Amino acid sequence: MDMTDDQKARAFKRKRIEIMRSDKFVELGPIMMTGTREFTRDVPTACTNGRDEKYNPDFIFQWGDKGAGFINLHENYHKAGRHLEIYEKLNKLCARTANEAMDQWINLNIVAADPNEEIVAMPRDEEGKPIGCYDTRFTDMPIKKIFEILYAEKSQDDDEGDGEGGGGSGLDDHDWEGAKDMTAEEKEELKADIGSAIRQGLMAAKKAGKGTSGGAFDLGSLLAPQVDWVEQMKHFLRAACTKPIKASFARIDRRAWVTSRIVLPVLRGNCVKELVVAPDVSGSMFFDDSFEVCMSEVEGLARQLDIAKIHLIYWDGSVCAHEEYTSSTFKNWRTLTRPHGGGGTDPTCVADYLREKKIKPDATIVLTDGEVMGWGNWDHPVLWGIHNNYNDIVAPVGKTIKLERRV
Repeated sequence: MDMTDDQKARAFKRKRIEIMRSDKFVELGPIMMTGTREFTRDVPTACTNGRDEKYNPDFIFQWGDKGAGFINLHENYHKAGRHLEIYEKLNKLCARTANEAMDQWINLNIVAADPNEEIVAMPRDEEGKPIGCYDTRFTDMPIKKIFEILYAEKSQDDDEGDGEGGGGSGLDDHDWEGAKDMTAEEKEELKADIGSAIRQGLMAAKKAGKGTSGGAFDLGSLLAPQVDWVEQMKHFLRAACTKPIKASFARIDRRAWVTSRIVLPVLRGNCVKELVVAPDVSGSMFFDDSFEVCMSEVEGLARQLDIAKIHLIYWDGSVCAHEEYTSSTFKNWRTLTRPHGGGGTDPTCVADYLREKKIKPDATIVLTDGEVMGWGNWDHPVLWGIHNNYNDIVAPVGKTIKLERRV
């Protein structure tokens, strides 16, 4: 018997509650509570503007409540990834390809989270083929990489749907115009709400015994480091350091060969034995996620650097805490660290503190929003990682990297 719209609305609510209570999708619960949900026949399938969701009741229940749950998860993962903001440029380049790349990534993640279709099931046609985008060759690929492959494969004759706003995957639509219509204040509020919901989801996943990664969806990756520290540090340390630590015959020194015909060893290595990482814990860092962004970059350093001694120094108007780590213990810094602060903002205190304690690192990395009283006098190279959405700040001393959130 066909359900009325009221019955569908109640069934949809029950399914949402089941999904949020499920261990498989617990991390998405807070995201699913953001924005509004509307049943309307003004949309052919389902869509979101990145905040609010719309569903055609005739469409989403064609595959039962598990199919409706799949579509609901699909829209909420668009929201979690802030896709309609972050991939707007891809949409302008080729809307159809952008839509398909996003949907491939989402659908592969949902199926991976519930492969036996215990909670949700991807809609399928009468022959059992998935309705929507689902190509396993894109497993574990980021959206931009999927886009590049699909765009390269696009036929020269397939120009229909190119350009901004067109295109679709068959499973849902994407409300790019609705996303654009949001005011700057609404966009900033949404960004903060999504970030907060992701962190709440990660905590819920951890309580459910899924660790800190955020389960199959790995929502933690949406708060992951956004700077390629390997590349940035390579350039920074090349300028900062002059003494290599070992030699190798693995590659010929061509200059020596040309001038003397003698094969000499190539000097290699990273001479950084001691590094200071100095996160800003002043009050302004706890607005607009600056502290979380900067600490995500510390996470990146912990995974990628192999340095004998690391000083983690928290500061505001003065040094608030000083922790010492080895290369191995720094990989677990999140469980060991005890950040605190909230006062003024003066990185000069870090430079003065290092001189006072006779700490002589090879380099210092300062993570801050750049709203500081002074920049200090440093006795060694300093790298500034600055996260600030409102002002383009470049430190007058040392090297500056702008920290930005991306997916």
